[in-house]
Amino acid sequence: MRGSEHLLTSEDWLWHPAADVLESTSYLGTELPHLTSVSKAGKMFVNLKSKIGDVTDLKKLSSPQALASVSGSRQRSSQHTPGSLTPRSRHSRQASTASLQAVQELEREIAKLRTALETQQDAALERLNTREQEWRGKLQEERDKISVMAADLEAAGEREKKLQEKVEDSSIGKKQTTDQLKQAQGLEARICDMQENYDQMEGLNAQEMAKIKHMLLNTNSELEQVQSELIKKTEALSSVESRLSWASALEERIRILSEEKTELETQVAGLNQKLNAANARYTALEEAKLEESQHLQHRVITLEQRHSQTALQETDKVQALIKERENMEHHLEEARQQLNNIKASWSDKITALENQIHHLNAKIAEDQSDLQEAEENNEMLKSELSALRDENSSQKSEYLEMERKLQAEISQLNEDLDTLRWQLNNTTLEKDEQIKSLQEKLASEEEKHHSCASVLQSKLETIASLEQNLMDIESEVIVVKGNFTTTQSDLLLAQTEKKSLQETLQLERTTVEALEKGKSELQSKLDTVSCEKTRLSQNLDEYAEKVITLEMSVKTLEEEDEKKAAKIKEIEAKHDEVIHEREALLKQLENEEEDLVHKIEGSDVVKALREEVKTLEDEVLEKKQALKVQGQRLADMKKTIQRELKLSADSTDSIADPRIDSRIRDSSPATNANSSENNSSIGPVATNGSDNGGAVNNTYLKHVIIKYLTSREYEAVHLTRAVATLLQMTSEEERLLRETLEWKMSWFGSKPNLGKGQNAKTIPPSQ
Repeated sequence: MRGSEHLLTSEDWLWHPAADVLESTSYLGTELPHLTSVSKAGKMFVNLKSKIGDVTDLKKLSSPQALASVSGSRQRSSQHTPGSLTPRSRHSRQASTASLQAVQELEREIAKLRTALETQQDAALERLNTREQEWRGKLQEERDKISVMAADLEAAGEREKKLQEKVEDSSIGKKQTTDQLKQAQGLEARICDMQENYDQMEGLNAQEMAKIKHMLLNTNSELEQVQSELIKKTEALSSVESRLSWASALEERIRILSEEKTELETQVAGLNQKLNAANARYTALEEAKLEESQHLQHRVITLEQRHSQTALQETDKVQALIKERENMEHHLEEARQQLNNIKASWSDKITALENQIHHLNAKIAEDQSDLQEAEENNEMLKSELSALRDENSSQKSEYLEMERKLQAEISQLNEDLDTLRWQLNNTTLEKDEQIKSLQEKLASEEEKHHSCASVLQSKLETIASLEQNLMDIESEVIVVKGNFTTTQSDLLLAQTEKKSLQETLQLERTTVEALEKGKSELQSKLDTVSCEKTRLSQNLDEYAEKVITLEMSVKTLEEEDEKKAAKIKEIEAKHDEVIHEREALLKQLENEEEDLVHKIEGSDVVKALREEVKTLEDEVLEKKQALKVQGQRLADMKKTIQRELKLSADSTDSIADPRIDSRIRDSSPATNANSSENNSSIGPVATNGSDNGGAVNNTYLKHVIIKYLTSREYEAVHLTRAVATLLQMTSEEERLLRETLEWKMSWFGSKPNLGKGQNAKTIPPSQ
């Protein structure tokens, strides 16, 4: 429900009751807590309406028949009524200008706040850009280091390839079976090279692992620092939220104090009106007393002249009576001229009042347009505030997700490190075992080689001795043949040993290939670790940027809190000044009232006039009540017609329209007839109005309840006052209804106390 629906047009001000104007200003006060001057303007408009009603009543009372029936003299009533009209119009002009000035001041404050917010946003963007450049420089340095390490690893791989090629070349050149000693020496050299390569690989792996550990320790320390900073920032945010809640409580207190101030101002205005009315009555009474005394003196003079003329003759008496008649006619002419002058002054004053009313209606229309603009600005500010709250909540959720991801990544990295350590330990153990087995094989082969060499040397010696003794000793040929067969068997054994040595070489080659595969796997794992490191650095950059944005938001909130505290201090100082001024005015009013009471009570004519005034005031109150009842009926009918015309799309509303038209037709002649009746017919008019108004209020109540239940929270807030008045809620129930709606709309608000047990205002959730 928009705020413009609560405002009245310039034509409805003369018919709409004071309660509806107060209701519309109260809606505007709840929707715009900072625009307290709007409620002042609404109450000033109500005072203006009451003044216009008084003016119309005074017009009725200032007619010649009413003046003749009430006081018996036209001069007293004519001088009494105009004096009570001039100060009221002056007061209404001052109130309307004050309301316009307050709205302009609020617009200036909003413009200042917008400019300050834009400057803060520019400074925050500059800081973010500088931080981003620093982080990018650090990231580029880390990337350069990683590229240098990758180049070193590639160079080591090329060296290993060259060593492997050399080993292959050396293994190809050693194909001869006779050079077993040379093959054994080559095997020893290869084993030494492999041991050196293995040592180098272990050293490189240890260095890489130390670097990775150092980087992980640095990242863990940075993460701990960031977590501590985040904890501090969350504590600062909680303190800021507590300050915001305190500021909201202070705003509520300021709103209550502003309402009290407006009430006191209305009381002061009413007392000023009473004082002006009392002064006008006092001056009218003084003038009436002077006129009566002059009239009585003139009458005494005429009676004395008549008494002195009793001793005259008849002709002289006739001449004296003629002169007296001429004097009386002269006095009548003067009285007629005075009456004509008074009528002319009345007509001038009536035209001036009509011009003032037209001017005030134009000002009211301007104020309504200004209020609509202020409402639109307030809605825009509310939407911006809700967007900021959404961003804050999204940033918090992102922060939690980032923290969870970082913890998961840290745990994953720790697991990967454990697995790498386990694999390295396993590989080192396997390689140690292989080296031990190869060393044992080499020792056994060397022993076999030495034994074979010794056997060959002994056989060669025997062959030489046999060759020398061959020609001499033929009997030993068989033995030599047997020795030859043994030597052949030894050769076969040597060939089998050669095959076994070739097989061991192939096994060593397979072990070298396995080591190369392990190296490639380690290289891939190092690549994955470097990728993880880069990803972690990127996440840390994003995380740092988000931390900076949170710091900026916290700073802006603190600055807003300081501004609000300064405004609160200024408002409290103004409130103290207003309280002092009110006390001084009350003292002056009390003194003036006491002086007036002493002066007025000293006269005897006041008592009789008081009785007459009381009777007249009773009659005026009865007429005002009748007019208020009729105005209330017309306002209710207008509201029901407007709301049912808006809901013309529904079939039920289209059926209900002719009924409302018939009610309006039935009620309109009654209102016209009741307005023309005398005071004796006020009672039945009020009863008829209450019966017909009850039916209209039932339809209006049904429409308001449906609208309240189907609308959103920020729309339902505007309908709380209407629901409370229609359902006759207490102030506590209305406050509870408003607080529940505000709690549903707010992000960090506390839930209102809805009671417990049987006294609870809500239905408990089903378990």
